[in-house]
Amino acid sequence: MVDRISTSGKYSQLVADMQQQLMNYNRLTQQLASGSKIINITDDPIAAVNILNTNRQLGQIDTFSTNVEIAMSELSTLDDLMDLATGYLSQAWDKAVQANNQTYSETSLEALKVEIDEITKTMVDLANTEYDNNYIFSGANTKTVPYTIAENGDIIYNGTPHDNPDYIRQTEVADGVFEVINTTGDKVFGYYKAQGQDADGNNLFTDADGNTVVEKIADDGTITYEYEDGTQYQGDTADLTAKEDYAGVMGALKKLSNSIQKVLDGNTEEGYAEMNETLDLFSDSLNTITTEQTKFGGVYNRLEMTSSTLETNNINLTSYLSEIKDIDLTTAITDWMQAQYAYQASLQVTSASMGMSLLNYL
Repeated sequence: MVDRISTSGKYSQLVADMQQQLMNYNRLTQQLASGSKIINITDDPIAAVNILNTNRQLGQIDTFSTNVEIAMSELSTLDDLMDLATGYLSQAWDKAVQANNQTYSETSLEALKVEIDEITKTMVDLANTEYDNNYIFSGANTKTVPYTIAENGDIIYNGTPHDNPDYIRQTEVADGVFEVINTTGDKVFGYYKAQGQDADGNNLFTDADGNTVVEKIADDGTITYEYEDGTQYQGDTADLTAKEDYAGVMGALKKLSNSIQKVLDGNTEEGYAEMNETLDLFSDSLNTITTEQTKFGGVYNRLEMTSSTLETNNINLTSYLSEIKDIDLTTAITDWMQAQYAYQASLQVTSASMGMSLLNYL
């Protein structure tokens, strides 16, 4: 049996073939123009999904890399500041050792006190350093000046206390992996208060025997004094002295300055006794700074390794993305030219066929 092909059927087939050649030519043109094999998700659904996932991973790597770069820069600044603090602390410690020899004249002690006070101001300036418009040593309160010096000489820490877990600032350096990049001023530098207070805000004093006495003010304004065990203080309040509250570098520097002043004021025995006590304060303060510096040195090293890992992952994913997405230019040009020739040929065949009729065969 011979199937008959109608004229309209022949024309439909020719037009369909021509449109197919045109679609192939347009697809290759778009690929060549964009440099990508995948123009629409329907071109290769599996490859399209892989491209989306890979681009998402590359975007995460960019974010993590930026976080690591910023964190490393801040930690580098933090390390430099602690280096400087260690240097100034060592200078003050040396002067404390010299002063404890008790061979200095009054003039020399006065000059030494001026030097210690200047080192104290410099240490406060270091602690108040900003990085990227944030105060490094304020804990989570990065817009708050960490330290202020009160009129009575108190060195007050205004940031988040180190015993408050909310002081932490951390950055994500990998999916679900965070690194703490900050510390607090009171941890590194300490503080000094001429009048210490208990947890309830009551002023603390010491009696002649060195025992702690708590000043309590009732709602009606009545003031009473009692020891920490609750027993009443029976002595003369004029014999009470304010109990200092201090810690760290700031405490050591301020105590050294105060002890020198006591010697200058004629209270030699007490002054030199307190001056000697500051030596342990300086030692402990130096250990604290060194410990913090070592800790963040470890964080910096981990960030360096993380940066290297992120860079390697970025290279591998970019290479993989190129394999599934990017065209081979030489092959693409060849395919495009062949598609162009095929489309032109289909146009010629269709044009020639459209012009034929039964008269051509008579």
